[in-house]
Amino acid sequence: MSEGQYIEHRAFPSRAVRGYARVLSGPGRERPEYYCALMAGDILGVFLSVLAAILARVSLDGFVSFIPNIPLDVAILNLKASWWTFAPVIFALAYRRTYDRRLPFWEEVRELMAGLILGFIMVYALVSMGKISHGVSRLLIGFTFLFSLFIIPTERYMVKSLLFKWPAFRRKAIILGAGEVGEELARGLEREKYLGYEVIGFLDDDFKKRRHKIAGRKVYGSIRQVGKFVRFLRVDSVFIAVPSFSTRRLSEIFAHLQGLVSEVSIVPEFRDIGMLNAELSCLFSQKLLLIKVQNNLKSQVNQFIKRSFDLIVSLLSLPVLLPVLAVIALVVAMDSPGKPVFIQDRLGRAGRRFHLYKFRTMYQDADAILEKYLKDHPKARREWFEFRKLRDYDPRVTRVGRFLRKTSLDELPQVFNVIKGEMSLTGPRPYLPREQEDMNGFESIILLTRPGLSGLWQVSGRNNLTFQDRLRMDVWYVLNWSLWLDVTLLLRTVKAVFKRDGSC
Repeated sequence: MSEGQYIEHRAFPSRAVRGYARVLSGPGRERPEYYCALMAGDILGVFLSVLAAILARVSLDGFVSFIPNIPLDVAILNLKASWWTFAPVIFALAYRRTYDRRLPFWEEVRELMAGLILGFIMVYALVSMGKISHGVSRLLIGFTFLFSLFIIPTERYMVKSLLFKWPAFRRKAIILGAGEVGEELARGLEREKYLGYEVIGFLDDDFKKRRHKIAGRKVYGSIRQVGKFVRFLRVDSVFIAVPSFSTRRLSEIFAHLQGLVSEVSIVPEFRDIGMLNAELSCLFSQKLLLIKVQNNLKSQVNQFIKRSFDLIVSLLSLPVLLPVLAVIALVVAMDSPGKPVFIQDRLGRAGRRFHLYKFRTMYQDADAILEKYLKDHPKARREWFEFRKLRDYDPRVTRVGRFLRKTSLDELPQVFNVIKGEMSLTGPRPYLPREQEDMNGFESIILLTRPGLSGLWQVSGRNNLTFQDRLRMDVWYVLNWSLWLDVTLLLRTVKAVFKRDGSC
């Protein structure tokens, strides 16, 4: 059988018609209840944002002299008369396709925020052009917008988490290809419960893979039988995770599945390429797809934006951080002899060296302690050469130091490195000068930007990563940088610190 004849083709037209009918009437499309639940949740979120805005607006009375006083009952009456002005917010969320796409949480938060910005711009336009500003407080609208940036994503997360507890709202999926990419995809979809996919199993042409489970799931049969298993298992989504497929074979799979499932996704082997900022274009005459891959951090404008963001957030956080830094410094000094702050040379942007500040977590004679320990413990010596650290037990670390490392509080003094312009809030790991020779040529990419107080390496199982894993993550970060990526990494860092996912 030739490559172009890999699928069962007998009675294909009639089967396609029957499959297409199932897509229109069966579980392939989102259920109406799904759309209604998401929209009802967003309406409730807007309502809660308005209530929070009213309370914030009323609380300003008497505190800010140039803002006129407004009683609570008057604010509520004005809101009742102009409730319709917030309808564009829901329209804008629908325009950004936040109801008919299943996106990972942080990608959906980005789309929600874009929709909220657009929606409240429309609200302001309605109030101004409709000449109803006398009845609607523009400050109230502004407060509503600010509260909605937090309330709407939180509400959406809760609604989807509740919906996907029911099998009726989960999408059954099958993965074509039980290789490394397919296995990682299955584990990723299982972790990303927010997407609402239920991976039923795999199809693969390798007969040997059907003898055991992949990622805890069965390999049902050959990819040539995809139509049969899609119908038998009542699958809604198909993921193609075979990078070696030719264009011809991919096109035939697509043609066959269009009438059988609601969506088909390709998973290319592009993990080490900066694709988050890629732009797609097409040469229609030749039917060629162009993928323009760009590195945002090569732009001086983006470097300025990143630096401005670092400086603003760092300076705003100082009033909170300074008392915490003082208390930690006192505790470190009382726990063991030596200065509370440890200074070490690290590699900065363009390979320039700088002094990195950390709270001291080791004894003063740490090098001698490590040398003796590695000599007496061969297993620890092997671990040291693989990870460049001791993960389970490090005899150099003090009692207070273990707590500081577990909570990452030892890195708080690096906020001064950020203010000085030597580091960024998020970025690659700050490498030691002696590690440069082990970076396998990746330093030309990693050192394009300032190292980070936090980064992708810190929120991805910090203690469980090898040195090479960290290099690959840092390269991926630099190639895929965006301001939104920095924001999400900072928020995920807070979660990782509270979970105590290991030292950095």
